[in-house]
Amino acid sequence: MTRVLLSLGGNLGGPAAVLAVFRKTLAALGDAVVAVSPVYETPPWGDPDQPPYRNAVVLADRPDLDPEAWLALTQELENTAGRVRDPARRFGPRVLDVDIIAAWDESGEAVHSDDERLTLPHPRAHLRAFVLVPWSKIEPDAVLPGHGPVAGLLTDTTLAADARQVTPTGEALG
Repeated sequence: MTRVLLSLGGNLGGPAAVLAVFRKTLAALGDAVVAVSPVYETPPWGDPDQPPYRNAVVLADRPDLDPEAWLALTQELENTAGRVRDPARRFGPRVLDVDIIAAWDESGEAVHSDDERLTLPHPRAHLRAFVLVPWSKIEPDAVLPGHGPVAGLLTDTTLAADARQVTPTGEALG
């Protein structure tokens, strides 16, 4: 596999701490980073009893990594940041969440996976304005495999309402 779109999210420790974790994550990805979106503040998704999130997306390119290796890397990045998973709060607060949204092979074809550990493209990406808005900023013509152009997805009534809550912070990562 060559290219992935990663979603970064976090809300523990305050905005400055989340930005520091994002920057360490980007540093760990090193030369694989192709593009980084602006940072956005978003309301919590799936579990409202927590602070707002900071979100961004990263387009990364590593020809030596297959889907399982990307998954291992994203989990290592989360663990290094101090992520603790609370089974009782699947969408609860976290210091860092790194999701693989989509992946493309060397020829630019979308990678599909129904593995129990890794589903590609991400099964809920088309429902998440906090992923689609930042992605549209770094790739205006982006297409979410299996769902179509990101710009078109953002015009869906529900997503358009959610997108209005995805607020640019003015903070840059790269």
